[in-house]
Amino acid sequence: MKRLFQLCSLALLAACVAGCGKDPATNADTLAAPAEKPDFDTLMRTAVAGIAQKDADAATSAATKALELQPESAEAHLLAGQAACLRKDYDEARAQFSSVVKAKSLSDALRAKAYVGLGTVDFVQHDADAARFSFLQARRLDSRNEAAWYYLGMIYRDTCRFTEAALEQFQIFARLSRPDEPHAASVMRKVIPDLRAAIQRAAAEIPGVATRNPETAAKLLAEAQALEEKKRLPQAKKKYAAAFEADPLSYPVALGYARLLKRTETSAEGVDKALLAYRAVIDQRPAVQKNSLEAARLAYANRRWATAVRIMDRAVAHDPLNKESIDVLIGALMKAGNDKLAKAWGEYRKDLGR
Repeated sequence: MKRLFQLCSLALLAACVAGCGKDPATNADTLAAPAEKPDFDTLMRTAVAGIAQKDADAATSAATKALELQPESAEAHLLAGQAACLRKDYDEARAQFSSVVKAKSLSDALRAKAYVGLGTVDFVQHDADAARFSFLQARRLDSRNEAAWYYLGMIYRDTCRFTEAALEQFQIFARLSRPDEPHAASVMRKVIPDLRAAIQRAAAEIPGVATRNPETAAKLLAEAQALEEKKRLPQAKKKYAAAFEADPLSYPVALGYARLLKRTETSAEGVDKALLAYRAVIDQRPAVQKNSLEAARLAYANRRWATAVRIMDRAVAHDPLNKESIDVLIGALMKAGNDKLAKAWGEYRKDLGR
């Protein structure tokens, strides 16, 4: 049964991405129910085959009969939800998946599959925010649920434009999937190389990169740090600015400059410069939560709520279990007037505990 539902998860992924409806290549002999009354396991296999081949009628019939035999079966409810997804009966699909999600006595792996089901319903209905929470819940419950990683990659790439976070999701999806699985092969051959190329292009387009001088930047950084230690902050600031101009891709230069500006600047122009330096820092290492928290708190303190939201939204894409980061994101969302999304993150945050 475990193998059956691994296939079932992959079948849902294939069906929802490719579209719904009966596959003209369906093998009717394979999906036809036996002449005698089929047992529960046979019905389940028939339903999985129907989902894999996008035959909504066969999948629905088999899943319905399976539920009649075992109405408490979470696995049968999952298949019924997937069959409903194929029929584009999204209300029914949501009801079936929700019944499994709410049954907290079930295994984490089963509930994770139901969360993926809920996420796919929202995903195909173009509600990326709602889908994201379901996939994050699935990932939280079962870090080996490959479909959750795949869909998060899609959302981060196509909706959020968080290229590095998308790359992380797709890389993990590829590691978890079988090499012969079509989506895994496509991700390895095209999606991951395309994302890496996009990251390289973005770095190459940063102003000043074409003429960067790392050696000069390193020398100016050392001078700036020495001046900072002596509390000669105006002079240190100028050295950091010169180092940042010499090499806009230097992580230590950008971080030192950002932190000094954060400490010393109160004007709008000064805050702009600090946030620009922090942007360079975060672009270099987007998964480092400490840097994003510093930048978001600076934006928050200066009533730049939307900027704080964007910074932390990107940060939690890399670490959705970081409670401190989520708390800052929720606070910024509330200040920005996005109560609906703040509430959704709040519900997710509750499940993480204290």
